[in-house]
This record gives sequence, C-alpha cells and structure tokens, in this order.
Amino acid sequence: MNIDCRQLPELLFEYFSDEMSPERRQLLEEHLKACPPCYVYKETYRITITLSRKLPCRELSPECKQRLREALARLCPEHFGESRS
Repeated sequence: MNIDCRQLPELLFEYFSDEMSPERRQLLEEHLKACPPCYVYKETYRITITLSRKLPCRELSPECKQRLREALARLCPEHFGESRS
C-alpha cells in the first residue's frame, strides 16, 4: 500500500505526534523522499508547529471565545452543539 499526495495533510498530525505505526511511517517517509512538493509541505507543517510553540499563551477575549464556540458548533455539531456549555 502506497501513500499518495492527497493523503499527506491527513497524516501529518499522526506523523508529528508519534502516533503513527512504524510501517505507515516508513511508507510516508518513502513518499516524502520521492515527492519534493510533499516534503516541502511537511517541512512547512513542522516549522509552523515549532513557531507556534514559541508563542506566548494569552487568555482569549470573550468575543473570540464566542466566535470560536460558534464555529465549532457549526463544524462539529455532534460535539459542540447547543447541549454543551
């Protein structure tokens, strides 16, 4: 089973969080070696993680919290719908 370019975005979280099986990791790394655009995408993802971890934590404004709740309720109503507070 090969990994193709369309699968890459879905696999990167698993890859960077070390939750990927060794077999699947090897398949992904083989794809990255053979596909320069996917390698660049993976590196951009890695750099984004590194930079975001350096950002200071700040309390969200009440307005931002509300907009975030509304967006989550629209995108994932089964988890963030009206029944949750």
